[in-house]
Amino acid sequence: MDNLVARQPIFDKDLNVFGYEIVSRSGLTNSYVSGDENHASLSAIRNAFLLLGTKMVAGRKKIFLDLPRALIVDGVALTLPSETTVINIVVGGEADDTVASACSALKEAHFSLSLEEDSCLDVAACQNLLGCVDIIRKPFKSVMDTNDSARMRRYRDSGKVVLAEGVETREDFEVARMQGYDLFLGGFFSKPSVIRSREIPGNKLNCLQLLREVNRTELDFAELEKTIKQDTSLCYTLLNYVNSAYFGLDESIGSIRHALVLLGEKEVRKWANLILFTFMGFDKPSELIVASLIRARLCETLGIEIGMEDRASELFLMGMFSMFDALMGRPMAEILDAIHLSREVEKALLYGSDVYGRIFQAVVSYEIGNWGDFAQHAEALGIEEAVAPDLYLQAVEWAETVSSQRANLAAS
Repeated sequence: MDNLVARQPIFDKDLNVFGYEIVSRSGLTNSYVSGDENHASLSAIRNAFLLLGTKMVAGRKKIFLDLPRALIVDGVALTLPSETTVINIVVGGEADDTVASACSALKEAHFSLSLEEDSCLDVAACQNLLGCVDIIRKPFKSVMDTNDSARMRRYRDSGKVVLAEGVETREDFEVARMQGYDLFLGGFFSKPSVIRSREIPGNKLNCLQLLREVNRTELDFAELEKTIKQDTSLCYTLLNYVNSAYFGLDESIGSIRHALVLLGEKEVRKWANLILFTFMGFDKPSELIVASLIRARLCETLGIEIGMEDRASELFLMGMFSMFDALMGRPMAEILDAIHLSREVEKALLYGSDVYGRIFQAVVSYEIGNWGDFAQHAEALGIEEAVAPDLYLQAVEWAETVSSQRANLAAS
């Protein structure tokens, strides 16, 4: 069976990434192959810590990892790196003194521990366990009842960090933050917060106009060079990128025309789009940019796997612009009207149709750990399932590298 691993970001109140929850399965099904939660957790440990390495999976952030009772009691958790691991205790109704004793040993070894709220509703029965726990994971509700509010106060008074699960919209995030949550897990960061009456800020409008020009199909080298030179920051950043170790060129690139000659129009268009895209995300969570770049790279490489090398640049743009509505605070259809993307890309982003749409849906399914849907899309596309984990991790590593380069250039 192929071991699959994906990551889902956990944010703090300021929308900084606090850590990543590891979603892992052995094989391409949403249920564990053996029906054994221990097997699933061991697969996650093997993928995240042994095969892939924590730096590739989560960079310098914390890794949140589910561990069931048996692996906690047997001491498996003690073999993990305490400085980078948050152990989510999965015990259901078995939060007894044996578990509490094992968790106490983990605390002495400087691990951070989290616990699902449903495992500790009977406070008296799991008092010892609660004493070891740093983070309480609580399902988000837009309206708290009296019991919810009382439990939240109790957690806060005892110094617990409270993580809201299932935060799916920006409105959910704002409500959860007002309710006193500290950490937030869900798809909210990639969803647009649309305010129709608000004008697009001038700097974003300039980038949008440049995107429109860069993606014109009739542009020749001279016109593309002229378009990129309209924005000094874009020109400077593009030249810094192409001179970086990523491209591995033997000679230094001193002009946009030189870059066009050596790299070709498609490659320069791709990187101009990428830089403009990241410029427009200056006021958004950095993870939104990283997630978009992961999608871009994975759409591109999956397309190459099925013989669509000549469409790789379009597939890259499809993935990158798939969160553009969240970046701009505008409906996707309105944004696509403003830039020149191919009809195939537009149809994929709006309707999920054709082979482009199938590739995009495969990427999204993998990203959220919906292995069953991913298996269906992979089969329809003729993609070998075994290649997916490596392509995903390569996309993560590439996106993190590009993001860090962008941050370094912005700071210089």
